[in-house]
Amino acid sequence: MKFNEFPFVRYTACFIAGVLAYGYWGPLQPRFLMVFVLALWSIFTVSTTIYRPGFRKLYYFFSPALAYGCLFLTGLWVAALHDVHNDPKHIYHQKCISAYLAEVLETDQRKARSFGNLVAITAVETPQGWQVAKGKVQIYHRSEKPLIPGAILHISGAPQSIAPPKNPEAFDYATFMARKQIFFSHFIGNDFKNVGEGKQSIWRHGILNLRLHLEHRIVMYLRDEASIQIAKALLLGQKADLDDEIGDAYATAGAMHILAVSGLHVGIIYGFFFLFIRPQRMKGYKRAVFLGLVVALIWGYAAITGLSPSVLRAATMFTFISMAQIKSRSPSIFNPLALSALVLLVYDPFLVYAVGFQLSYAALLGILLFQPLLSRLWYPQRKWLRYIWDIITVGTAAQLATFPLAIHYFNVFPTYFLLSNILAIPGAFVVMSVGVPFLLFSSFHLLASFLGFLLDSTLQVLNAGIFSLQHLPYAKIEHLYFHLQEMILIWVSLFFLYLLIETRRKSALWIAFVALFLFTGLRIYKSLDKVNQNYLLVYRLDQGMVLDYTYRGQLYTAAWQVVPEDFNYQVLPHRTKVTGPPGKFLLVRDRGEHLVLDLPCGKTLSLDKDTRLPADLNGLQCYLWEGGKWHRFASLNFPQGPPQSAIKISFNNSQASL
Repeated sequence: MKFNEFPFVRYTACFIAGVLAYGYWGPLQPRFLMVFVLALWSIFTVSTTIYRPGFRKLYYFFSPALAYGCLFLTGLWVAALHDVHNDPKHIYHQKCISAYLAEVLETDQRKARSFGNLVAITAVETPQGWQVAKGKVQIYHRSEKPLIPGAILHISGAPQSIAPPKNPEAFDYATFMARKQIFFSHFIGNDFKNVGEGKQSIWRHGILNLRLHLEHRIVMYLRDEASIQIAKALLLGQKADLDDEIGDAYATAGAMHILAVSGLHVGIIYGFFFLFIRPQRMKGYKRAVFLGLVVALIWGYAAITGLSPSVLRAATMFTFISMAQIKSRSPSIFNPLALSALVLLVYDPFLVYAVGFQLSYAALLGILLFQPLLSRLWYPQRKWLRYIWDIITVGTAAQLATFPLAIHYFNVFPTYFLLSNILAIPGAFVVMSVGVPFLLFSSFHLLASFLGFLLDSTLQVLNAGIFSLQHLPYAKIEHLYFHLQEMILIWVSLFFLYLLIETRRKSALWIAFVALFLFTGLRIYKSLDKVNQNYLLVYRLDQGMVLDYTYRGQLYTAAWQVVPEDFNYQVLPHRTKVTGPPGKFLLVRDRGEHLVLDLPCGKTLSLDKDTRLPADLNGLQCYLWEGGKWHRFASLNFPQGPPQSAIKISFNNSQASL
C-alpha cells in the first residue's frame, strides 16, 4: 500500500486539523480568515505556475507544505463560517427576550417527566419589539398533544444557556450540544401556543410523513414489543423509543453498532441491486442511469433514517464509488472514504466531534487495514467456515480500531464481541433482507402480514441470542478509561504495527515500541501521582451527599440518601477516570448543623450540612468546580448564595486540623 496513491486522505487530514484547531482558537472572524486563505491559495497558485526545474528540491518541500497550509486554513475558515457566534442575528447576541416564535423540527422524545423537542427560533420579542432572530433551542414540554414538525409555537419567557456540569468528569451536556451549535434549553411546560404552520419544505415534510407511516406499519404487523423497537432502530434509525434494558443488552454484547444505521445497512441495500443486475456489463448511459437510481435510493433511505453521521458517511462514500464505476473503474476505497468525510465536513465541520462520525470512520478504516491481515492467518476449506472466519476477522478489525474510542467515551469493553458479531452481522443481514421488502410492500396487507411475521420471528431469535450473551459471566469489563493522549498513542502503535507487517521496516517497529512505551509511562505516572494526592471531594447532587477522600492512592468514601441515577451520572465518571473505586469508608459524625470527618491523614474537618463548605478556611486550599475547571476561593462569603457545584478541599500543603 502506497500512501501517495491516496491524496484525499492527506487533504482531509489537513482540513480536519484546521477544524479541530478552531475549537481551541475560536471564535474567529470568517472575513479575517478568508483574507489569509485567499492570500495563501494565491501564493500556492503562483508558485506552481512559475515552477522551474532548477528549484525542484525547493518545490519538493515548499509546494506540498503550502498546499497543506491552505487546506488547514480552509478548515479554520469553514468552521468560522458555521460558528453561530459570528452570526449577529443569533439569539446568543439577543438580550432581554420576553417571548419568541419557533418552528418545531422533530417529533417528541419521551423523557422521565416531560417530552423533549428541538425548535428553530424565527423571531424574538425584546423591549424594542419583535425582531428577526435565529438559533436552535432544546425545549421540554408537558403538553398532552404531541408537537408536530413544522408547527410554529409562541413561547413565553426566554431560553436559558445550557448549564455546564456541576461535578468533575460528569457528562458535559453543554459542550455536547454546543458542538451541534445549540446553546440554549427551555422548560416550557404548557406555557406555549400553537400559532400556525411554518414554510416547511415539501421533501422534508414528505420524508417525515413517510417515516411515521412506516413506523405505524411496523407497529401494526409486528407483535413482540422488543421486536418493534429493534425494527424501528435497525430499519429506520429511530432509537428514541428503545428501552434501557434492550439498549444495555445490545451494548453489553457489543452489538450496538447494528442498531445504528451505517455502512452495514447501506451496503446491504447497495449490494442487493448487484445480485440481479451487473452494471459492469452495461454500457454508456444505461450504466449511469442504473447507478444513479441506486444512489438516489440510498440517499432516500438515508433521509428516512434521519441522516445520522454514520449513514451520511456510508451514503456519500457509495456515491463516490458509483461515480467511479460509471467510468468502469475499480476505485480504491480509501479515496472515496476520505472524500466522503471531506464533503460532510465542508457541509458541517462540527460533525467531526460527533461520536457516531468518529466510530463510523474508525471502524471502516480498521476493517480496511486489519481485516486483510487477519484473514491471511487462516484459509478454511469449507465455505461455511470461511463465512464465519470472515465475520470474525471483520469484527476483530473493527474492534481494534474502535476500542480506544469506546473506552474513552463509554468506559466499557464487551468481552464477547466475537460471539455477538457471529450472531449480529448475519442477523442484521437477514433482518434487512426481510425488512426492506416489508417496508416497500407494507401497503399490501397479505404480503405485509407474511413478511411482518418473518421479520418478527427473525428479530425474536436475534434478541434471544443477544440477551443470552448479556447473561454470560464477565460479559463486559466496566470502569475503563483512556485519556486523549493515551488513545492517540494506542492508535499510533496499532498503525505502525500494521506498517511493520506490510512493509517489514524496522523503523515502524521502533515507532510502535516508542508509542507503547509512552503509553505505559503515562499510566505509571498517573498511578504514582495518585499516591501524592490528599484531598476531599464534595459532590453536588440533587439529593443526598457523596464525599470522596483520596489519600496515598486510596479512595475513602461516605454517601447517604443518593439516587442511583444521580450517582451514576455525577459521581461514577470521576471515579472511573481519576480515582478508581473506593476501598474503605470515611468516618462521619453528625454534630447538628455540621458534619465532622475524621480523615485517615490524622486531621479532622467540619462541613456545614447545608452549604457543604468547611467551617473555616484556615490553612486549607479550597476549589470550586466552574466552567470545567477548578477555581480556588479564599473566602466563605458568596454574595449570590452557596455554590451549586462540586467543592475540592486539598490538604497537600495544609498544616492545620479543622
